[in-house]
Amino acid sequence: MKKFYVDENNQVNIICHKCGFEKIIDANKFRNTKNKVNGKCKCIEGFEFTLEYRKHYRKGVMLPGEYVSRNNGDKGEVIIRELSLTGIQFENLKPNQISKDDTLEVTFKLDNPLRKEICKIVKVIWVRDRIVGAQFSERKLYEKTLGFYLQK
Repeated sequence: MKKFYVDENNQVNIICHKCGFEKIIDANKFRNTKNKVNGKCKCIEGFEFTLEYRKHYRKGVMLPGEYVSRNNGDKGEVIIRELSLTGIQFENLKPNQISKDDTLEVTFKLDNPLRKEICKIVKVIWVRDRIVGAQFSERKLYEKTLGFYLQK
């Protein structure tokens, strides 16, 4: 299934996979609906696609790491599950006391040939059991390293 990326104006350029016809549509009407959209081209070809509202590509990974809470000093081992230029999703190996809006220092090594260690301050956006979604507090320190690593 093809994925199309929504721009900062909530516009998306849909391209028919059969004839190549392009059409720009307003993605706002799809924002609160299911992720999968059914389309039909002027060539009568029907197809399914998904809309991606994220500003940056998110890469699925399996990287061991650790965190230290700046709120209460708690520490823990984690597995980084998803990584982007602006944020991270990880799974705690043990139950934790992490809450929304906590500030953590997360450290992990990339699994590319350089094996660069990344240490980021993050703000917790959501917590579901042992899974945590967080946003990087700053992006400049390792942006080049992450950008190169995250290339598809």
